[in-house]
Amino acid sequence: MRAEVLLLAALVAAAALLSSLDSRSDVRLLEVGDGDLELVPLDGAAGPESIIFDESGEGPFTGVSDGRVLRWKPEERRWEEHSCSAPELLDSCRSSQDPGREHECGRPLGLKFNSETGELYVADAYRGLRVVGPEDNVSRPLVPPEWQGSRPFSFANGVEIDYETGAIYFTESSTRFRRREFLNIVISGDNTGRLLKYDPKSTEVEVLVDGLAFANGLAMSRDGTYLLLAETTTGKILRYWIKIPKTSTLEEVVQLSWFLDNIKMSPRGGFWVGLHAKRGKIAGWSISYPWLRRLILKLPMRHVQRASWLLNRLGRQVIALRLSEEGKIIEAISVHGALQKVFRSVSEVEERDGSLWIGSVMSPFLGVYRL
Repeated sequence: MRAEVLLLAALVAAAALLSSLDSRSDVRLLEVGDGDLELVPLDGAAGPESIIFDESGEGPFTGVSDGRVLRWKPEERRWEEHSCSAPELLDSCRSSQDPGREHECGRPLGLKFNSETGELYVADAYRGLRVVGPEDNVSRPLVPPEWQGSRPFSFANGVEIDYETGAIYFTESSTRFRRREFLNIVISGDNTGRLLKYDPKSTEVEVLVDGLAFANGLAMSRDGTYLLLAETTTGKILRYWIKIPKTSTLEEVVQLSWFLDNIKMSPRGGFWVGLHAKRGKIAGWSISYPWLRRLILKLPMRHVQRASWLLNRLGRQVIALRLSEEGKIIEAISVHGALQKVFRSVSEVEERDGSLWIGSVMSPFLGVYRL
């Protein structure tokens, strides 16, 4: 086992040396160093995956590692508990950062408010698609496990709403691996991810697209004609058309040199993509060479995660990109100094009122950058 770990470390070092930042003169670079970013600590937990404001501008709201959705109270400089999916375990789960308890406590990822009803839709990695009423503090399931037999959700992730039809779209990153096994999805080349549609009138779920390699973030275009979807393993942004004349058509918008996370539309045009890590040589080799993939999958996952984090720190500085709806890179956020350790990966960027709210599934706080 020691030899295998040393081999993996060598591969990581080689990949770090080979990976480099993309540089283009037509891309605006936001260089963020120590002191440029306000850090907003969370209430004991960690991993603010998705960031959202309600229609009245309150928030942000974010889901964290112990199964809660929190709401930031800026005047009081504190977090307030908004909701959870397992109220009977709230006291024992509160402040947990243990991935081994996620299936008990819940793990809210994608969040989306319905501006017409005030309901909050939650894509919980283990408990599936859920909703919280405007006067409630506990989410309830919209899609029971029975719709797909007895198998529970493995990894529900992104969520979006079509306000014209009321349909709710969401992603399941994998049907084989759960959220805490996310590295296995990439390393194994798993392509069981899906784009799903929930019809609130019929309460039926339809599989729109399957065969996706780590289906992740989801965002609706401003005119409601298509969805943008991040495919993490391949680094692709895909466009799924929901309106004629291209209804049900899936097309590639762009392929990037990073592992992608969430997508959020920008009020200045285009959309933000959170970057989990640079797609270095080690990831490409593990996908291309079955013998290396088998070796890595035999290693304790904590060693693989440490190697992945080392690669991020040594070979990656860009944490988020703003792209046009045609896929052209417009802006890039680059971190320097101590922030390279603080934001080893970024899940989502929410742009609001001249500020960028930055969330990371690995950090115990949100970052706020003033444009």
